[in-house]
Amino acid sequence: MKQYKNFTLAEWLDFLENRHQQEIQLGLARIRQVAEALDLLQPKAKVITVAGTNGKGSTVATLEAIYSEAGFQVASYTSPHLLSFNERIRINRKHINDEQLCLAFTAIEAGRGEIPLTYFEMTTLAALWYFKQRRLDLIILEVGLGGRFDATNIISADLAIITTIDFDHQDYLGHSTEAIGFEKAGILRANRPFIFADKNPPNCIIEQGLALNAPMYLCGRDYDFRLINQTIELKFQGEYLVFPQPKLHSNSVVAAIIGSLLLKAELPIRYSHLQQAVANVFLPGRLQLIKDKTATILDVSHNPQAAEHLAAFIRSFHPKRSVHAVFSALKDKDIPGMVAPLKDCVDYWYPALLTNKRAASRQQLEEAFSLCSHVSICHNDPLSAYQAACDNANVGDLIVVYGSFITVGKVMQAIYEKQGSVDKQLDKSLSS
Repeated sequence: MKQYKNFTLAEWLDFLENRHQQEIQLGLARIRQVAEALDLLQPKAKVITVAGTNGKGSTVATLEAIYSEAGFQVASYTSPHLLSFNERIRINRKHINDEQLCLAFTAIEAGRGEIPLTYFEMTTLAALWYFKQRRLDLIILEVGLGGRFDATNIISADLAIITTIDFDHQDYLGHSTEAIGFEKAGILRANRPFIFADKNPPNCIIEQGLALNAPMYLCGRDYDFRLINQTIELKFQGEYLVFPQPKLHSNSVVAAIIGSLLLKAELPIRYSHLQQAVANVFLPGRLQLIKDKTATILDVSHNPQAAEHLAAFIRSFHPKRSVHAVFSALKDKDIPGMVAPLKDCVDYWYPALLTNKRAASRQQLEEAFSLCSHVSICHNDPLSAYQAACDNANVGDLIVVYGSFITVGKVMQAIYEKQGSVDKQLDKSLSS
C-alpha cells in the first residue's frame, strides 16, 4: 500500500471511509486518549459548541459572521459538507486547503498508534490539530450526532448552544424528545452558560443545567424576539435590539447573537458588528434561492421539523405558478414525515435515487409518495430529476430541491458549474 504520508486528499478520504466500517461508535475514551497524546484537549481559544436537531449550521454561520465582522480570528468545524470535504474546516470562513488537510490527517494517523478511530473521530481530531497550529480567538464546534458521545464533546466549551430538539437519528439518540434532549444536553459543562434556542425545552435539559449550576438562557424566558416589518426585535436583559430580518432561520440567528453578547467581556463586539453580520449572513443549501428562468430553492432539510420550516417558507414565497419538488433521502430517515409537510404546497413531485450505500430504496420512495398527486417516475439520480423539473416548469414556477445534503449537493454542483467555477461560487456564498 502507498505510504499514507504521501496520500492525496482523495486517497486519505477513501482510506478513512474504508478502514473503519462502523460509521458510528459511541464512547469518547478512544478519541480522548489520542487527543490527550497530541495535546489537543485544551485549546487556548474560547470554544462554543453547537448541538441540536436543526439549525446548527445557521447558528455557526452567524457566529462566524459576527466575529469576523469584529476582526477576530475564528475557526469552525462543521459537518457534513455539500461539495467538498474542505468545507468542514474553516478559519475566517475560508476552507482548509488540501495540503493542510493532508498534513493534519498525517499527524493524527501517526499519533493514534494502535487506537482505532472512526471517520468522524479522525476528522474531528484533524480539525483540532489544524486549529492548534493557528493563533485563534474562537473555535466553533458543530456536534455531528447527539452531543454526549459526539467526538466534538472531548472539548469543554465555554458556551453551549442547543438549537432545537426533534426526531432524527432515533436509533442512536432515543425515541422521545426527553431521550434526545438528554443526549444533546451532554455538551453542557458545570458553571458555564448555555442557550436553548427554541421554546419549550425538554425537562431533562433544564434538570441538567440546574445540576451543573450552568447559567441558562432560554428562548421565551430569558430572551425573546419577534419578526415585524422585515426586522427582528430582540429583548434581552432589559434592552431592545433591532436587526434586519436574516436569510437564515431566525431562532438560530438570535441564539448566535445572544451567545456573542454573553461572551462580550472576553470577545468584545459592537452593535454595528451584529447589524452587519445579521444583514449579510448566508449559508449554502439553507433556503438558498437561485434565480433563473424558474427560481430554485436548495434546502438540506432532512427530517420532519426541517421540512415543516421549508413548507412555511414556500408558502410565504408566493410563487406565481406551480411548485415542483425534487426529493431524495437516506433510508434511515423519516421519509413520509419529510414529504407530508409539503404535500399541500407542491404541485409536481420528482423522486430520485441516490448512489450512497445509505440511500432510500425505490420502494421506500414509492410508498412515501403513494398519497401525493402528480408524481413522476423515480429518477436514477437527483440531477436527472432536477432536469425533468426544469423541462416541465414554466416561467414563474418554483423548483424546490430537498431531502439530504447529498441531494442538494449534486444539484448545487451542476448549477454552480453552469454559472462558473464551483470553488468561486461557494467561496462567494460563504463570505457574502
